[in-house]
Amino acid sequence: MDRQAFLKKSLSACAACGIVSVPVARGQDPPKPEDAAASFREAWVKNFLKNLDAELDGTGRSRFMESCGRDCARNGAVKMAESFKGDLDGMVAAMSGHLGKDNIVREGNRVVLKYPECYCPMVSKIRDKLSDTWCNCSRGWVLEMFETVTGKPVQATLVSSIKRGDAVCRFDIDV
Repeated sequence: MDRQAFLKKSLSACAACGIVSVPVARGQDPPKPEDAAASFREAWVKNFLKNLDAELDGTGRSRFMESCGRDCARNGAVKMAESFKGDLDGMVAAMSGHLGKDNIVREGNRVVLKYPECYCPMVSKIRDKLSDTWCNCSRGWVLEMFETVTGKPVQATLVSSIKRGDAVCRFDIDV
């Protein structure tokens, strides 16, 4: 089966299951694979959150998504945090190079971390608001990173979130 026929058949199956709706009528070009993947991912995330919100209580949802965020950090970014073990100011300085100096500031035992845009590759392209549940994943990422640097438990409070409709994501991290 050639690529175009495979793509049409695969996307038709997804559309039949209600996962994603794409044009597959005779004579129409199939969507570009990257567009189809983005549509599929967006539908999957929205359905995942709808089901998670329906099946788990608030504490369970938060803990589950926090675990996902911790795993995300462990799969890559935590290497940066490990290189700054015991040097919180060093990590803050390094992160300010990526985010801008006003977007990560240490105020005594608190770090105020702001993201001017959503950096999550799973949802950054989704323009709609998402369930409040989603951003507990980012909270888990923040916890893993800062606990790795400090070597002790920290508290991270999600103050605002782009995916909830706010202008920036903001975390207050008590170290």
